[in-house]
Amino acid sequence: MLENHFGLIEAVFVFGLAVAFYIWQMRDLRKENEKAAARARQQKDEADGPTD
Repeated sequence: MLENHFGLIEAVFVFGLAVAFYIWQMRDLRKENEKAAARARQQKDEADGPTD
């Protein structure tokens, strides 16, 4: 009985790995975008100078 389900089990593992990789990459991209936005804000603030 179990040998009939090996294809399904393998498909679930492959799909699970693909989803996990997608989630990992999306989180990494979000972190990098936040860092880039913070750098851009900092550079803009430095270019504007003091606002006294």
